[in-house]
Amino acid sequence: MEKYKYVVTTGWWCPENKMDDTRAELIGDDKLRTKDFFKLWLQGVVKYTSPKKILIVDSASPIKPDAFLDPRIELVSLDCNAGHATNHIGKYAGVTRAHVMGMVYALTCEVDYWVYIEQDALIYGDGIVERCIDEMKGGIMFGHGEGTPQPMQQSLMIMKTDLIPSFLEKLTNIQSIDNLITPEMKFAMCTSKIAMSLPEAFFYEAQNISKGNIILTKIGRKLIRKLMNYDSLPIGYGRKRPIDFSDKHFYFQHGCDEELKEYLALMDKN
Repeated sequence: MEKYKYVVTTGWWCPENKMDDTRAELIGDDKLRTKDFFKLWLQGVVKYTSPKKILIVDSASPIKPDAFLDPRIELVSLDCNAGHATNHIGKYAGVTRAHVMGMVYALTCEVDYWVYIEQDALIYGDGIVERCIDEMKGGIMFGHGEGTPQPMQQSLMIMKTDLIPSFLEKLTNIQSIDNLITPEMKFAMCTSKIAMSLPEAFFYEAQNISKGNIILTKIGRKLIRKLMNYDSLPIGYGRKRPIDFSDKHFYFQHGCDEELKEYLALMDKN
């Protein structure tokens, strides 16, 4: 009998060639942006977690992942590629759409937790999700933002399903688009009643606003780190470096070639 019931969800975008990826900066090894990388991502999910279902939210990608590789996989394709948070169409970037779809999917399954693992993030260690849930106190668990440009990290997130409706209400009540307030900042805001009551201008991205509002954003970034209220993952690392590959449990995003080789060597040993 499983200790916890949960689904694992992720987003998906894979270009036909590197030139089709219009993001301003491509971080990590080019393998992360290929169809074959999905097999490594899935290998970690299958080996170290026990989800009831695995949902892939595809942003109308020209190349699809191999959804037949595990019977628990469900693939849903959106009608467009909304784009990266720095350059997107509509109110939400592709990653936020994947988050929302994944949360709703978890809410409508008979599970107690939503687990999100970004498509370019890798996990390590038996029972990694169960360990995190064991140490959860408030029902929402994100990666800590220390050492990154954002107040929190989204590459591995866990949330109790009974908290999803109120979280989504707060998220959708934020009027600014993702290019103006980042997805990470929005998630941090949603954990704080005070942050949600402040003018959204406090949380704008400085590079996308007039000089007159920069003071507000500086105040907002200091405030959000004190106001946000969530459990931090008891494991490293997400975007933070360096990675200690001797840890019993860890996760990392944007892996370089050497980091991917070290991860593969660990997988081969266990």
